[in-house]
Amino acid sequence: MNGSHEAVTDALVDEWILAHQAEMLEAMKRLVRVRSVGEGFFPGQAHPFGEGCAQAVDLTRELIAQAGLQAKEHDYYGISAVYPGDSERTISFFSHLDVVPEGSGWSFDPYGPFVKDGYLFGRGAADNKGAVIGVLYVLKFLRDHNLRLNHTITAFLGCNEESGMRDVEHYLRSDTPSFSVVSDGFFPLGNGEKGILTADFVADVSGSNLLSFTAGELSNVVPPSASAVIQGFPASEVQAALGEDFTVTETEGGIQVRTEGIGGHAAFPEGTLNPIPKLATALLECGLLTGTAREAAAFIASAFADYYGHGLHVDVEDEASGKTTHTAGLVRLTEGKLIVNVNIRYAVSANAQALIDQMRATGAEYGFTLTNIEDNPPFYIPETDPIVRSLVDLANQRLNTDLPTYVMGGATHARKLPHAVSFGPSRSDIGNPFPAGRGKPHQPDEALRLQDIWDGIKIYIHAVLLLDRMVE
Repeated sequence: MNGSHEAVTDALVDEWILAHQAEMLEAMKRLVRVRSVGEGFFPGQAHPFGEGCAQAVDLTRELIAQAGLQAKEHDYYGISAVYPGDSERTISFFSHLDVVPEGSGWSFDPYGPFVKDGYLFGRGAADNKGAVIGVLYVLKFLRDHNLRLNHTITAFLGCNEESGMRDVEHYLRSDTPSFSVVSDGFFPLGNGEKGILTADFVADVSGSNLLSFTAGELSNVVPPSASAVIQGFPASEVQAALGEDFTVTETEGGIQVRTEGIGGHAAFPEGTLNPIPKLATALLECGLLTGTAREAAAFIASAFADYYGHGLHVDVEDEASGKTTHTAGLVRLTEGKLIVNVNIRYAVSANAQALIDQMRATGAEYGFTLTNIEDNPPFYIPETDPIVRSLVDLANQRLNTDLPTYVMGGATHARKLPHAVSFGPSRSDIGNPFPAGRGKPHQPDEALRLQDIWDGIKIYIHAVLLLDRMVE
């Protein structure tokens, strides 16, 4: 091809995608097989997020080379693929290689990917490794067809999106894109994201009969199960009081009570069932707690009775972003201290300090203090922005939809970048065909609808050509 934008026809793109589907699918499977769960943050070390994430970077470097693209290193915070343009000004894609822990309840090996009925199954398939390969092959298309562009096109593939976004902060120390497309959302376009507040409620329950309370692995995941250990009651009496929805077993030092919920992403709690308030409410209502544990359970039952901030009195809502949501993702009992983590996705117009003050006051009524507060502010670009409008029209035209922009509770790299939007490749208008609590990101049996990637590549190619004209 002579590098002309006009030569990029739908037929050309469709034929190219079809010719490369098998190798793209194999690349996705190779990435999913890597358990790239962040192991913590180790600044100054060769692998700042642990060996799994480093392995994903090493594999991605290989895939970038196979695609005939340049690679740019970022000290294992991530890696970039680069397609040079006529200037050093960049239009950048952002995706991520790290995944949340697999958790329990899978019907198959989370890291043994397979395809069935048009879906790729495995941890990270949808969030976000399918998109990683999708944007990598967008750059490969540009290279294969020798397209001449005003901007250099890059794809940053980070390793810390799920637990801190230090990857993109590191990236920005050396690179500043003119515009960024984050491939970790829905079409047609996310022009904003709610603020995120996380904090720990801590109460002293020493001297009570509650010996253990455990649930969750990450703040941003609604856990699939919760368990507690209590003393002072026969197992048969506890089982009879709680009913068949709870499993009661004798354990060293007490009686363990376990219950299941419906896990999911903390940003989208609708459709989940959080087992933390479920368990606390049952133990409280059945009279199975003593001393300060009763008040602590009463707080959990009240604070997390719904997902819209009412229990903590932080139920702010606005037209741009809708309702504030909140959930408990973690609970632990350590040295007599019960720690309950809260994850809040607050409306873009809300005042974070006012929410913190209200949470502190509500917790104090039940003997809880508020600690480890972290605020990740919201971002919002008006839907009237010319680039936003043009990308929305592009996506709707290509998908034959008429969908509006959205502000979501999820956090993507977009909130850390100077001028960015969340733009596909998932579809907000297509439901999840799997049972409740399965198939979505952060859930067991995670699945990627492959047609979303094929459609997304086509949209992204045309978006690059559009942005190359519009971005200054």
